[in-house]
Amino acid sequence: MFMENLNFVNFVCFIGIFPLVIYIYHKKVNIETVFFLPFIVLLAFGSLYELFGYSIFKGSTKYWFRTYSFLEFYTVLYFYYKLLNYKKFFVIYAIFYLILYLYLLINWSPDKIGLNELPLNVAITSIVIISSFLWFIDVFKKMDDKPLYFRSSFYYISALLIYFTGTFLVFLMGDYMFFDDSISRDKFWILIVIFGFFLRLILIFTVWKARIKLEH
Repeated sequence: MFMENLNFVNFVCFIGIFPLVIYIYHKKVNIETVFFLPFIVLLAFGSLYELFGYSIFKGSTKYWFRTYSFLEFYTVLYFYYKLLNYKKFFVIYAIFYLILYLYLLINWSPDKIGLNELPLNVAITSIVIISSFLWFIDVFKKMDDKPLYFRSSFYYISALLIYFTGTFLVFLMGDYMFFDDSISRDKFWILIVIFGFFLRLILIFTVWKARIKLEH
């Protein structure tokens, strides 16, 4: 069972490179994909690190995840910042997150078990939900005839919503499982991987779809 899970994790990490590979192969994409590119690059780099970095650098995974969560937040925020016309709100939220991150970093330790990660998870999940809601409001206000399934931004936003709301619930349960030895941590871990799998599949489809549309 462990080897099967490990093979699935490696497969999910491997396909995380594909959105960037598709983009590099043909760079003529729509503007929404350009806005989303920092996240795609980070996802590819993170996937490569998870495949090879642990064995090469022999470092604590908690250092990596702590750094990744910081970069992940700002790549997501950048996408919404460029997509929506609520610039002041996003700037204020960016400053708030930086203060929160630095404050939590003061007493942070890779060997410490606790709820230190939870505020950061709440912050990024909140900005995804709020920003996605604002996007849907803007779309329906414009009342144009373009269906949602023709919009690349719809797929990017759907991917973010599915991934961050899903993993947030898992992290929320996971922060408390350390106090209950009867709960298998592997079950929470594989759930996060499954949400990551759906994120990567949607991104592969969307980046490919954005290119094909421009080619025709």
